[in-house]
Amino acid sequence: MPANRPWGVNNEQARTARGDDLGDVMEGWLEPDSALHRLSERIEGVEESQERHEGKLDGFGAGLHGVRADVVKLGDEVTDVRQEIAGLKSVVTDTRQTLDTFIEQYGRDREVAKAQAELSRLTTEWHGNFAQRKQTRALARGLVHTLTAQAVYRNVVNTATMRACSEERLLLEPKYWLAPATMAVAAKFRDEEEQGERARAHALILDAAKANLFFALTYSRLGDEAEAAGWIDLYLQSLDPDELGQDFLVVLDAIASKELGEETLGYAQQAMAGWNPGNSGFSVGAYATPNMRGGTHLESRLLNLRSRIAENQYAALRETCEDQWEVLQDGWELATVPDRTLAYLRRAFPDGVDGVDTPVGHGGHVESALERLIDQLDPDEADMREKMRRLERVIEHGGDLEAADRAHEASLKPDSAPVTLMTLLDEAVFEPDELRLGQPARRMALRAIWPGLENAAQRFVAVSQQRLPRHITLSVAGWSCTVATDPRLMVEPGPLVDELTTHIEQKTQVQSDAVVRRWPRVVVALVIGAFTGTLVVPFVDGVSRWIFSLLTIGMFTWMIWEIWSVPLRKKHVRDQGSRLRHEAVTTLVKALRQCEDFFEDWHEAMGQMTSLTQWGVQYK
Repeated sequence: MPANRPWGVNNEQARTARGDDLGDVMEGWLEPDSALHRLSERIEGVEESQERHEGKLDGFGAGLHGVRADVVKLGDEVTDVRQEIAGLKSVVTDTRQTLDTFIEQYGRDREVAKAQAELSRLTTEWHGNFAQRKQTRALARGLVHTLTAQAVYRNVVNTATMRACSEERLLLEPKYWLAPATMAVAAKFRDEEEQGERARAHALILDAAKANLFFALTYSRLGDEAEAAGWIDLYLQSLDPDELGQDFLVVLDAIASKELGEETLGYAQQAMAGWNPGNSGFSVGAYATPNMRGGTHLESRLLNLRSRIAENQYAALRETCEDQWEVLQDGWELATVPDRTLAYLRRAFPDGVDGVDTPVGHGGHVESALERLIDQLDPDEADMREKMRRLERVIEHGGDLEAADRAHEASLKPDSAPVTLMTLLDEAVFEPDELRLGQPARRMALRAIWPGLENAAQRFVAVSQQRLPRHITLSVAGWSCTVATDPRLMVEPGPLVDELTTHIEQKTQVQSDAVVRRWPRVVVALVIGAFTGTLVVPFVDGVSRWIFSLLTIGMFTWMIWEIWSVPLRKKHVRDQGSRLRHEAVTTLVKALRQCEDFFEDWHEAMGQMTSLTQWGVQYK
């Protein structure tokens, strides 16, 4: 203790200091207890909160379980709704199909109703306008019958009745050409020339072509061939050669069979000759194109008849001619047109050119032509009948317009369309199965086109003559020779073969002499072999040493080959020359033989033009 500090003061201070220290110590001990107490309270609060939260979680879990049950229930309901929607969709689809079927059927029923109404209207109009024509046709058919004429001449039929019937037809059908035509026939039976002339004039005003044909056929049946010839001449003059009806085919058969008389046949031949544009003159220059393109249809027919050179025919000549062959081939084929045409005509007309042995027909073609002409509908009548038939097809197919159109088109006669004269003549001669024409009519068609056919054949021969050269060049193994195309000037193959042999031997000798030792190659091989053998091989190991060793051996081998192979190479050249000479000589001999045959055939084919002209001399 310090000596200068008072006793009492120091003790008091000491006690005070100890008391403070003890308080601090007590406070230090009391503070952990308080913290533990607070922590315990907090833990209890947490436990209480946890208990509350667990209660809430239990409640939430119970609620979640209810929600899950509700979701499952909702899923089941959604599945049920989907099934109901699918069923509703199927019902809607069925309803839609039913509705579409109903609409389609309704549309078809409407078309059927419209067709029935229109057909009823047209039928009424038909009976009002054209029903009388049936009786008119029946009367005409009876008047032109041969038995009717016999009945009149025997006084079995009263001509006054015929006049009354024909006048009634004219009063009922003043616009129908057959009504005044029947009246003219009735006037013929009564020998009433003036009335008959007026009736004929009336019929000609209504339809000149049909009236002319009707009178021609009628007078022919009545035995007046001179009158029939005059009417057939007028009929032919009234025709358009570019639009000949199918009636003309029947008339042509009747005329060609001489059922209308010889005079009628002459008129028809003159008319058809005037119609045919192929009978005019010709110009070779206008048809000198490489393949005769742009010519007439008749020329195309003859061109298709020509002979063709096969790929393996004249092979050696084809090989040696080179670029000349195409022109030669075209010219040769054109030259065969007359011969092939004559062969076809002889097959198609085996009974001769003029057919003088053909018997005169017994009137069958005239009867067919009259029946067809009388039954033929006028344009207004045919148009209405066509409309009525189409409406009937619509009704038959239940309003299906597409099916009705197909059925209507299928029901149309294929021979309803008019034909041109050139088409008729061409098919009659070259495609007889396409037309129902007899042999006399086909011969008559041939007579009509014969001048044009002969001119076309002459054009082909003229073009072929232009393409026939005087000489051709044959090239074999680099050697060429000129050969005449005239078979009379053909040379023997011996001298040409000798020239070719000499040429190839000389060429072979030159090639053999050119085979010498190639010293630059020998030197190069020696240098490379010596360099690699002395400077490279001793200083390398492994694979490199083997490679350079092989290189050295190869260079020395090459050098030895270049020195000692000259005789072998010369022999090889001579052997090749021998083979080439043999092949070339063989090719040349074949080419010369084929050349002779080729041009002999060419000249003979062109000479067939005379035979063709002589065969058809009766048609001029």
